[in-house]
Amino acid sequence: MIERTYKVGMYIRLSREDGDDKESESVENQRDIITNFIESKEDLELVDEYVDDGYTGTNFDRPGFKRLKEDVDKERINCVITKDLSRFGRDHIDTGYYLERYLPSLHVRYIAIGDQVDTLDSKGLGFLTFKLSFNDYYSQDISNKIRAVKKRKQEKGEYLAPYAPFGYKKDTDTNNRNHLLINDETAEVVKRIYKLYLDGMGTPKIAELLNEEGVPAPSSYLDTERYNKCSHKWGKGAIYSILKSKVYLGTITSHKSYKVNHKVKTRIKVPKNEMICVENKHEPIIDEETFNQVQEKLSKGGESRNRLNYNPIKQFVYCGVCGRKASLKTHKREVKSGEIHTHQYFRCNKKGERWSDCDNGTIRNSILLPLVEKTLKEECSKIIFSKGDLTSIYEQAKESSNNKKTLIKRQIEKDENEIISIEKKIEQIYADKIEGIIKIEDFTKFYDSYQQKKEKLNVKLKGLKKELAELDNDKIIDYRKIKKLAEECLNMEELEPALLEKLIDRIEYFKGRKIKIKFKFTESK
Repeated sequence: MIERTYKVGMYIRLSREDGDDKESESVENQRDIITNFIESKEDLELVDEYVDDGYTGTNFDRPGFKRLKEDVDKERINCVITKDLSRFGRDHIDTGYYLERYLPSLHVRYIAIGDQVDTLDSKGLGFLTFKLSFNDYYSQDISNKIRAVKKRKQEKGEYLAPYAPFGYKKDTDTNNRNHLLINDETAEVVKRIYKLYLDGMGTPKIAELLNEEGVPAPSSYLDTERYNKCSHKWGKGAIYSILKSKVYLGTITSHKSYKVNHKVKTRIKVPKNEMICVENKHEPIIDEETFNQVQEKLSKGGESRNRLNYNPIKQFVYCGVCGRKASLKTHKREVKSGEIHTHQYFRCNKKGERWSDCDNGTIRNSILLPLVEKTLKEECSKIIFSKGDLTSIYEQAKESSNNKKTLIKRQIEKDENEIISIEKKIEQIYADKIEGIIKIEDFTKFYDSYQQKKEKLNVKLKGLKKELAELDNDKIIDYRKIKKLAEECLNMEELEPALLEKLIDRIEYFKGRKIKIKFKFTESK
């Protein structure tokens, strides 16, 4: 006689590292094994199937698993079955949490057929910790092997992105799938973009022209859920990317970013000098002379701009209340005579947000420019140091910066060691729970406490590393050069962008036509 019938949720997962053609782990194979198992047991009744095809087991950010979890919470199912433990998850800490804390707390049974694990049978749990640790190690090993293979392909100049760049198409030869071939239709658009830009048309105007002519944008060629939601319109960013990309010279650039490890999604950007560039890997669309002319023009874009909203202080202006970057706006108004009156003003970007609490007003450009020039020249006129004073200030600033970097590095090392210590403690309490040394309630309390400490330390570390990077990038200003800059400023007839870049860090504006300038050669102003 059956004492109880369990409502089963069949969970199937196939990860990318398993490979779609690996029969032993295919979705259909897992389904057959679980279905046959359920049919052989009188106390099991299949309610639903949950599939994650192409999702890694190192985390639980999977749509199928999330739906299963929702049904567990709703008590729609009270038993979860997988082909084996690795199909449920490979990270032994998080997998252990779900199998020995989350599911048991809701009185949900779990069965891993291949590993002979059944939470109703204590014998099947004997080697659970070992098996989960092995699965975690296997995932790391696979990740390292995939990364090594990818690196070798990058060094050979193979194009590994899933979609060919605009102007090209993937080679259909199965032995050369990472090779690019020219797409005759879109390559002509690329050539035209380069020509229009060299003829004097800016990136926004080029995008506008292509949209008016109905030329399909790059996103219209990408048949994915993400890009199907796009408007498929050209933008200045897409034009700029095409003008900057070396792929049109026949060069493959790769290793632009990397993941710290197989468990962390965040990608770290790689400096340009460390990227992998392999030349002459496919037929170029743009000749080298044309490409270099475009790069030269792009680099001088700021010098040749003649747009209405160009302004020498635009990049330095911030809101003095909330600290948000200010935007330069242009207002046009037609007067009774029919003339169009135009004026420019700066406005805090936060004021445009629906729930903004910033009450700073706007400031006219015609007011701000003279104020900046007046304050700048007043400050420069005060710079009258003797040679000895200048040397002393420079050495003090340099020593102060080095001391600060040393303190930050020590704190980073201390916090990283603390995180390692916390992770060891989590491992220990997890093992203690499995062996019955501590109760599950105590494990839960300690686990949550350690995770909170770890999260706080990670946030703190991120801030410290950012601060250290900023200090490394900051150059200690040689105060002996300031006098020369000050003299140039005092002799300046109008605000010159190149000189302002050397002098000003930021300009903050407030109500009542008040401003505050932070100079690069003083603490504050």
